[in-house]
Amino acid sequence: MRYLYIALCSFSISNLSAEAIQYSGVSYTSSNKDIEDMFPYSLSIESSIRKTIFNELTSNNAKNPDLYLGVSESFKDGSYSTVIAIENENISSIKLNNNCLKTFSLGIQIITFNTKDQQIASIIPNAVRRIYYDKPINGSCNNINRKIDLLRFSEIYYGIDITKSDYESYTVLDDEEMIQKIAEQSMNSSSIYKQNQLLGSVINNVLEINLNKVKNTNFFVGIDDVVLDELAQSQLKGDKNFSNNYIFSDFFGDFQTETYKIWAGQQFSKWFSDTFNYPLIPYVKGRALGKDISMKFADGSEALNLKLPSLDFGFVINIKGFKKVKLDESDLRAAYAWAAFSSIEFHNVGIQKITEINLKHVYTEEINKSDTVDDWSNFNLSQNILMRDYIINLDELDKKWLKKAAKIKSKDFKKHAKLILSKAGV
Repeated sequence: MRYLYIALCSFSISNLSAEAIQYSGVSYTSSNKDIEDMFPYSLSIESSIRKTIFNELTSNNAKNPDLYLGVSESFKDGSYSTVIAIENENISSIKLNNNCLKTFSLGIQIITFNTKDQQIASIIPNAVRRIYYDKPINGSCNNINRKIDLLRFSEIYYGIDITKSDYESYTVLDDEEMIQKIAEQSMNSSSIYKQNQLLGSVINNVLEINLNKVKNTNFFVGIDDVVLDELAQSQLKGDKNFSNNYIFSDFFGDFQTETYKIWAGQQFSKWFSDTFNYPLIPYVKGRALGKDISMKFADGSEALNLKLPSLDFGFVINIKGFKKVKLDESDLRAAYAWAAFSSIEFHNVGIQKITEINLKHVYTEEINKSDTVDDWSNFNLSQNILMRDYIINLDELDKKWLKKAAKIKSKDFKKHAKLILSKAGV
């Protein structure tokens, strides 16, 4: 059995119905000693987002009367508990066409668990990435402006876009005032609830948790594994005439295999949930929900020892490799294709493979010959579209898509889809 050790910052409840989902606040999927290093910006924003989430859940509590918003000193209050766990905060940077292309990433897991046996009943992943372009400082893209980075993470959390010309009106404020100004702007414009915005999605996910479904969860389907073939691993690390996939690399430029796998699993889970309204258990091996998590409830008496559910059926995403091809060119322009290749396996975990399919997706774009291209941004996009389109077509097959994506007849793909959806109970 795999375990998740998690510490939860929480509140104090005096009277709580035995049949309720206790909201247990915001926390981090890391040990106490790592939080300041791994989540420096989220820590600064935490007080604001904690307040915003709680106020929005309170204002909309009628949408989920099973959700208890009182204060708790122990995870043993109530039958189920939900925690919002921040699991990723990252900035990656690359010099491109005399600009610094910076990718800001945030990830949050909504974890609901049985408080009696500490068994996880549901994990809902939420992740967002946003790209910014800056001018190099002394020819380097490694310089850090903490205030601007904090501003950007704040606007990503709150779903607003601040133009660079307006940055100074925010950065002259102290941290708390700046974050408050961004939060107020978001709430006044309802930007927090625009499509694909992080906090709004998290709040809606919590409000949609159904106690009856959670109580009756005894059958789990999820991402059993994400596998990188030797070729894909080499390419992602920067071998085979490729640069390394900087978006999933650390400050020193070393590719982070587990971070990439978690991203692929999260995206697959997101597309599946969006298509079928069926939350898969996401890929949770490695750092994101690992064994080093140790936070406690307010009583401080004992830490949680959450058990990750054993999957009944699972997907294995096998990422095989990538290929870039020049399609055409003129004196000034060139057209390229960025292809991603994967296979998707569905199996009865630990027993037998049920079905498998090989897939590819080709993303094309025409560029100026004088420009440098961000190949990995395009390869990542191609891989993500591969997974999205596959799941959409499990629901309703588009024969034009199938012809481009797989060497399989439509009747065989329909059989493949039927096997998966029937076994999963979708």
